[in-house]
Amino acid sequence: MNIHYQTDAWNFMASQPDGFCDVIISDPPYDADVNMDELRRICKGHIVLFCDPRNRFFVPDEVAIWKKPESSKNTTRHLSCFFEEILIERHGNTYNHDLEPINYSGIYYDALLEKRVHPHQKPLTLMERLVRIYSNPGNLIYDPFAGSGSTLIAAEKHGRRAIGTELEPS
Repeated sequence: MNIHYQTDAWNFMASQPDGFCDVIISDPPYDADVNMDELRRICKGHIVLFCDPRNRFFVPDEVAIWKKPESSKNTTRHLSCFFEEILIERHGNTYNHDLEPINYSGIYYDALLEKRVHPHQKPLTLMERLVRIYSNPGNLIYDPFAGSGSTLIAAEKHGRRAIGTELEPS
């Protein structure tokens, strides 16, 4: 696992060759401008991005749903939003069918079981599921917005290589 702290994702990507990674799995900041052309340039395989359902970054091939545990922190001056979309843009044939059928429902209820170290941390079980479905052992997974590193941990746990970039060192 290789994490580049205090590194701007877009600057890092600009320095990488075409097709440098096999898969991108990430949770970009929801107010960010996501340059899909750049993600497509550096990635040979699938691109899997979390997003607020009210602000999709692109038109995906598929959409999965992560139903978050209900919490008052999900409520603002508007109706609560207790789910996030997982946008999937498919490139290539990788789609592993060797998991339990529940992994392919497209609606996931994973809860954060580990100690929260990042405000937008995703459950490790959810990230493991995505890693196992959309990549193969030995693949290089890139997470441009690594946050707490859940994607990278899941990748390493399941025999994938992983690189992440993150602005915040904590």
